[in-house]
Amino acid sequence: MPIVRQWTVFEECLLLIWEIFEPIEELQEGLVATAEEWAEYETISHPQKRLEWITGRRAMQSIVEASGRIYTGMQKDNFGKPFLNNAVAEISLTHTARFVVVALHPSVSLGVDLERVAPKLARVAPKFLSDSETTHAGEQLERLCTYWCAKEALYKLHGTRNLSFKEEIFVHPFTDENDFFTGEIFPIHTPLPRQQHRLYRFRVDDFLGVLAV
Repeated sequence: MPIVRQWTVFEECLLLIWEIFEPIEELQEGLVATAEEWAEYETISHPQKRLEWITGRRAMQSIVEASGRIYTGMQKDNFGKPFLNNAVAEISLTHTARFVVVALHPSVSLGVDLERVAPKLARVAPKFLSDSETTHAGEQLERLCTYWCAKEALYKLHGTRNLSFKEEIFVHPFTDENDFFTGEIFPIHTPLPRQQHRLYRFRVDDFLGVLAV
């Protein structure tokens, strides 16, 4: 069964983890997609990218239908933020070579990210962590991954480009035991107000993910 887990967070937000292992031919069966979506699919040449494209939409169709809504396809706006064709809910998705994670909320913008807990995060940490975040994370890979995924999720939630992970997206101190924490977006180059958001951390195998709502 490709669905690893499906559950509810923050009362109204659905999360679903889908493992990528089925043949493309099986994934195509029953997939709802517009002519424009299939045209986009045909422009993808790399087999793995094609598999991720198909799997992401199958997972999204599954979570939308599980919520009792009708799925009519999915597109992305000019900033790359996904949205449902019939706008029946807010959505987000992320994928690795092994898993797709999709999230749905009836009315509130959200973002989700998933990454493997790996040493490479320590090398790039100075590019995305503030001084206080650097102190808190230290050299603990799981904390570094939590910060990265949280900031990615907040960036996706915000839905525009040119936000600095280090200077405009902040994650409040969290504990290793509590998977619920908070963060904020503080745009310094636009008149938008500071935005506080809830964060939720989850795990699947050696991957760590964060949902932002």
